[in-house]
Amino acid sequence: QRVSAGAEWVEWFLPFQLAESYGVGQLGVKFGFGASERPEIFEIGGIEVIHYGKSRTLEEMPRTSFRYDGREPDAPWRAEAAARIEKYRKADYTIRVVNPDGIPVPGASVHVRLKRHAFHFGTAFPARLVLENETFRNKLLELFNAGSTENDLKWPPWEGDWGASWSHETTLAALQLLKEHGFHLRGHVLVWPSERNLPNSIKARLPARDPAIPGMVLDHIEDIVTATRDYLDEWDVLNEPYDNNDLMEIFGDAIMIDWFKAARQHHPTAKLFINDYAIIAAGGVNFAHQDFYEQTIRYLVDNGAPIDGIGFQGHFAGSPTGINRAWSILNRFADAFPGLDLRITEFDVDTDDEQLQADYTRDFLTLVFSHPRVVGLQVWGFWEGAHWRPRAAMYRENWEEKPNGAAFRQLVHETWTTDETRQSARDGRVRGRAFKGLYEVTVSVDGQSVNAEMEIGDDGNSLDVVVPVTASGEPAILHQPLGAVVSPGEPVHITLEAAGHPAPTIQWFKDGQPLDIAGPTLDLAAATPSDEGTYHAVVTNAAGSVTSRSFRIGVRPPGQRHERFANISTRGKVLTGSDVMIAGFVITGAENKHLLIRGVGPTLAAWGVPGTLADPVLDVQAEGAAAPLASNDDWDPALAAAIESLGAFPFEADTRSAALALDLAPRAYTARFAGKAGTTGVGLIEVYDATTGQPAELANISTRGYVGTGDDILVAGFVVTGEVPARVLIRGIGPGLNQFGVPGTLADPVIRLFESLPGGDQREIAANDDWMLGTDVDAIEAATAAVGAFELPAYSHDAGLLLALEPGSYTVHLAGRENGTGTALAEIYRLP
Repeated sequence: QRVSAGAEWVEWFLPFQLAESYGVGQLGVKFGFGASERPEIFEIGGIEVIHYGKSRTLEEMPRTSFRYDGREPDAPWRAEAAARIEKYRKADYTIRVVNPDGIPVPGASVHVRLKRHAFHFGTAFPARLVLENETFRNKLLELFNAGSTENDLKWPPWEGDWGASWSHETTLAALQLLKEHGFHLRGHVLVWPSERNLPNSIKARLPARDPAIPGMVLDHIEDIVTATRDYLDEWDVLNEPYDNNDLMEIFGDAIMIDWFKAARQHHPTAKLFINDYAIIAAGGVNFAHQDFYEQTIRYLVDNGAPIDGIGFQGHFAGSPTGINRAWSILNRFADAFPGLDLRITEFDVDTDDEQLQADYTRDFLTLVFSHPRVVGLQVWGFWEGAHWRPRAAMYRENWEEKPNGAAFRQLVHETWTTDETRQSARDGRVRGRAFKGLYEVTVSVDGQSVNAEMEIGDDGNSLDVVVPVTASGEPAILHQPLGAVVSPGEPVHITLEAAGHPAPTIQWFKDGQPLDIAGPTLDLAAATPSDEGTYHAVVTNAAGSVTSRSFRIGVRPPGQRHERFANISTRGKVLTGSDVMIAGFVITGAENKHLLIRGVGPTLAAWGVPGTLADPVLDVQAEGAAAPLASNDDWDPALAAAIESLGAFPFEADTRSAALALDLAPRAYTARFAGKAGTTGVGLIEVYDATTGQPAELANISTRGYVGTGDDILVAGFVVTGEVPARVLIRGIGPGLNQFGVPGTLADPVIRLFESLPGGDQREIAANDDWMLGTDVDAIEAATAAVGAFELPAYSHDAGLLLALEPGSYTVHLAGRENGTGTALAEIYRLP
């Protein structure tokens, strides 16, 4: 049994079972000490051996589990690894659903399911069992996508030294079967260069240092590589050179280079690896072994050996290497050899502490999966009935799953998989982010389904799926053009996406006059004041024409723009505790601003809103203040004239809603909106600028509240005034709130932006599901910094839009994807 010693006293319970009876004085306790970087003093005391007889099973005995560095549930490396996995193991995809005429099909159900990981989750296996044991074969195919024979391709059995049961026919048949199932297959091993691991034909010649031996090695490489070339994707060319080096000592180190070159000659596309043990395992403190390994790889690289990767065996025992130490070792070799892949080639944890075994399996897999240079991890067997260290297996001999097997399966086939269904948008597209690998895509619409495959690699992928449905050939605008505001001399780039059959033409207009510009983009290389104006586009084909929304291009220096927010509001479900509605807003400038702030409940019922808040309570507090500066329960009728002058809807018979008229100095404020006595319901919080023309401005609003479904989503409204478009950043944040300890956050926010049209109608002009799936990620990050908003974690599934919006009224809907619910934050910022 192994234990770890720290700076504090720890009481250890180490259960064991006696294989036989001992007399008095025959049973002893022996202590040994592992390698250390420096001399240390150990204090040991209170040693007892307690005999329980047969009163308990071994599993019922008390046990102290080894505490490797990083085992703690809240260890910092976990969040770091999760972020790396999201960044390096996933990529973006776009699927466009179209009909045979190329017209986008909205509303189609698109199911995306991972069939095979790009990362190699493999196992060693006996070839015979793949063919002869159906249970073994099915479990192998279920759990893994890669592997290698454990012994069949080693030189002695390949040459026949191990008897007739080790046949080429069996080995090749097993490899062929797995290759037909899409496995990535490794060859282990071409040369294991110690006398004890060489075939009899070589052993007999070693004492005489027969000069024919190097040629015999090359002949073997040609023979086995050629025979397996159709099945294998890579080879361990050299195994364990640290202390398996008889051939190098006799014939020189250059012989290793010849082995790699021979393997490349006979299998030009195979990845070629070196492999060794005790680099990461055994506490990760065998520095002499690590140094030798790096020096050997450096020798091979510098002398032209065609080496592609570095293999690290991972045979751990009861005191596995700390997570941070393992990470530093991987980084050492990744930094030293930036052109080589890294791979864990032989992983297992040999201990009778099954919880430790499961925890380390989970943590070590997570660590290596998060490393961008690691291409795969292979366990060295998985079934107790065919494992070199049976208690390290993931399945018992009766095929009962052990805790480490459950840890492996849950990570690989539940946590690290993508299986999702989305609806195609108005442009026929579905955008998402998924684990890299081979996917099955099923598109269903109008009772018909079409299947396709898609490979998502480092650069993601785009796929068109044609479904046999009819659609109108009339032109349609899929993405409306949006305005822009720039300084003189800056470029302008406006886009419009349209569809139809036949493919439509696009003509651009300025102030009602046609421009000599056609196509889906309106580009001005260096805008001048004469380019300022109102634009639109007309989309035409043989079936008709359609006109885009009008938009403004403003060409003015920042000091001459004067666009601003006139009022801002948010509607949503007002709950209790952390799920009351909290609106933050900022006043900029040098002078006070007169604001009307309302918390509306009962009046909303007149607009058809169900379940309204019966008795709202509103208070306003300056940022950093200890107490509210103003509060209101029932609004004062004296405010009716001010409400009417602002064009806000009247309260009429509603006496329970809340309202405050305040003169506020430039700074940040928070308005807290709740129900009296803990009541709940749908409410609306509004902030009106009552002093249009004053230098102080409303700069933004951010409202935190509970996002439900249907009428209970968050709805934020704002009004842009002025003569030119305002640059606006809109964010819908759920997961990004986790860093602040907010409970029950919305897992996957979706924001949709609508503009108000004459007659009370609305038109959707933009939407976003994931702020990092757009083309303006860098611009959103820059805008976030410019307005002083908090950064969003990369790939957090929060939503964001950056737009230039003409003067007018706008509404933002913040909901959860697939009707998800939870606490979220709606933010609207006007950029300076």
